[in-house]
Amino acid sequence: MKRIVWMLLTLNALLAAYFLGAEYWPQAPSERTAPLNVDRLSLRSQSEASPRRVPPKRNDAEALCVEWRGLNPAEFVEVRERLKALAGERVMSFTEVPLETRHWVIFPPLPSPESAAAKLDELVATGLADAFVVKDGVWRNAISLGLYASADSARRRVLEVEQKGVLGTHVEVLPRQGTGYYFVIRSEDPEALKSLSGIKQAYPNSQQSRIACPS
Repeated sequence: MKRIVWMLLTLNALLAAYFLGAEYWPQAPSERTAPLNVDRLSLRSQSEASPRRVPPKRNDAEALCVEWRGLNPAEFVEVRERLKALAGERVMSFTEVPLETRHWVIFPPLPSPESAAAKLDELVATGLADAFVVKDGVWRNAISLGLYASADSARRRVLEVEQKGVLGTHVEVLPRQGTGYYFVIRSEDPEALKSLSGIKQAYPNSQQSRIACPS
């Protein structure tokens, strides 16, 4: 009888030791790696769902402009040639701007002299005065509606024409006859504009100044 009791006690002790030590036993490879794989898949799916943001490219090159005034007609021709040579060596451009301008209100060119004449008759019938067909040049077969000294005067003429039901007029800025010119030089290379100071020394009565680049 005692032997049976000792056998039962020994068996219970072994069972207790088995259950208490099970949590410390090494796990199967699939059980160890499953949580890690889940996390990895979760991170990958999130990265694929959210597209990468590409930072915008920065354009650090800013255009700089210099205005060059005060050149007499002979000097202007000389400087033009020097600027052409400089523009061939560096990234630079320049424009010639008239000192005095006039504002021409026109109706755009028509396909033929006959259609221009017919359109002129229509405009005159509305009560518009001082209108005529342009006979030659790049504006041939356009209809001139007046030449004005200021932009405000030209805008008032356009408004008058529109109030009579005539749409599509255009204001062209023209140099006044006999006017002088000045240069506007533009570059993204500061060194190119610095070289203008050396050229200016030959023209002491002229003036160079930094300006905001025209849009």
